[in-house]
Amino acid sequence: MDDVKSSWVSNNTDRCEATGLSLSHGMTIFVTVKCVNNIELANTVFSTPVYISLDKPQSNTAALDINPITETIQHDYFAGAASTLRIQSNQTCLQFHWDGFEDVSHIIGYGYEILDSFNKSLTDWRDAGYRTMVTKCGLLLSSGHSAVADVRAVNSGDHWSDTISNFILISSTSPRLTGQYSCFTGFQTL
Repeated sequence: MDDVKSSWVSNNTDRCEATGLSLSHGMTIFVTVKCVNNIELANTVFSTPVYISLDKPQSNTAALDINPITETIQHDYFAGAASTLRIQSNQTCLQFHWDGFEDVSHIIGYGYEILDSFNKSLTDWRDAGYRTMVTKCGLLLSSGHSAVADVRAVNSGDHWSDTISNFILISSTSPRLTGQYSCFTGFQTL
């Protein structure tokens, strides 16, 4: 371990300030304080690790997934679409989880908010602590609209990451019966 700053004498009895340090994001430093009184009796104490945090956490590898809470059978695939469209019928609860935020100065928590499809806040930013999954009930989610979850991470320097988002479509109405059949491609035998 290298010295970030060599020892120096402080004339103040309750604090010591170091200037001109060359610190970088993610460094871990330990502070050693040696107190010597007028008759040369000394005591030395060591700090716990101090993490240097100068930048925000990285969110480019983070992913947020919404777990459909469905009271009726729903399909995860929108007819004719090449990608998955998440649908749930429950209009009062939303459950989502995330991972992949990175920071060398230690992530100390997460925050989340829930919005409707008009970007109206259904919850203000909430503290999720260290949890990486939230189930929020008591919401008023409108059928035919989407619910959006936003998540961000905070590191030991109180720097917040960029927000990651995902959405789910709320559909609590049954499909309309028309009397016509839909396109059927047949079964495949194995």
